[in-house]
Amino acid sequence: MRVSRLGVFGAVLALAVTACGANSSSSNNSSEPIKIGVTGPFSGNYAAPGIDIQNAAKVMADQFNKSGGIMGRKVQIVPGDDQCDAQVGVQAAENLVSQKVVAFAGGYCSGASIPETDVLKKHGGIPFLGVASSNPKLTEQGYPNVFRIVIRDDQEGPQDASFLMDQLKAKKISILHDNSTYAKALAEFARDKATKSGGTVTYYDALTPGQKDYTSAITRVASTNPDAFLFTGYYAEAATLLKEYKDLGLDKKFIFMGGGGNFDPALLTAAGTSANGMYVLFPVGPETAKGKEFDDFKAAYTKSTGKDPATYSIYEHDAMVLTKMAIEKANSTKPADINKALHELSYDGITGPIKFDSKGDRQELTEIAFQVTDNKFVPLFKSQKGQWVKFS
Repeated sequence: MRVSRLGVFGAVLALAVTACGANSSSSNNSSEPIKIGVTGPFSGNYAAPGIDIQNAAKVMADQFNKSGGIMGRKVQIVPGDDQCDAQVGVQAAENLVSQKVVAFAGGYCSGASIPETDVLKKHGGIPFLGVASSNPKLTEQGYPNVFRIVIRDDQEGPQDASFLMDQLKAKKISILHDNSTYAKALAEFARDKATKSGGTVTYYDALTPGQKDYTSAITRVASTNPDAFLFTGYYAEAATLLKEYKDLGLDKKFIFMGGGGNFDPALLTAAGTSANGMYVLFPVGPETAKGKEFDDFKAAYTKSTGKDPATYSIYEHDAMVLTKMAIEKANSTKPADINKALHELSYDGITGPIKFDSKGDRQELTEIAFQVTDNKFVPLFKSQKGQWVKFS
């Protein structure tokens, strides 16, 4: 089934899809809340986007509950702080399973999300809808209970290289990652695309995340005389690199571009004016989202948190709506029933059309090229049929 973008606060809630799982042990008359788990970094260096994801889940649960919940039952969000760490993620997932969550909607770091899916597979295939974890392995494991709403690294990395080479005319590119599951994969895909397209990768290495000074790293990059520098790690390290890049006057020598993990207001806060001029690619974000569903969500999110939705807030919105739709379509909270419904559903969400393939991925998303201007992400170009065209 395909659902038009009518707004979760009205038409989506009215779907009430008829039963296709009549033998489910779940009952519309149950007084127990339907629990949805949300994992992500809620503490530590990468807490800002994790908290944004958790806030969005709570806003959506509140909206669902105001409109009758799911199958007449209240919705309860159960957070699990994975700190972007594999071992902590496993512990968080096990804890949420013990609290009888029926699905997970969240995840930020691939390095934590992937082992979390192992836990869910072991416990009967509880559904996992990933909103930020982009490493291909997440959906290449063959787990029928794993779904991804964001773009994959093997889609983004080549487009990062394409934009630098085709649009910004950079032929010599330096690449730095942080050895995390996400950043290393993105760097590899960008490197491979650059070399296959006739470019030269002048530098390829990793830094140690969590340090206060990366002057030596950015100096080594500069010593290779690149046209552009691509950092595929997360925003905390990118902010430090940007400050040093500007302080050393390197902005006059080569372009600075960040991977998708840098498309976050937390980067702008951490880097300040040093972020101005940098580029980053990402699909639909709050800066480019449109429509009544987005307007309604933004109003509810701002009222609840006092802030505008951040990057992954809108992806969490779509994950929560899909979770609700799947449970209602299945008329069940059994994992197998929800997973079957998720594979069958189509939904025109805030982030665009969502229809999962057999692996649990959505169709490739259109990338938008942003440049930071006056401490804001400003859309400049979008990818269209293999070409970069002006954003409109």
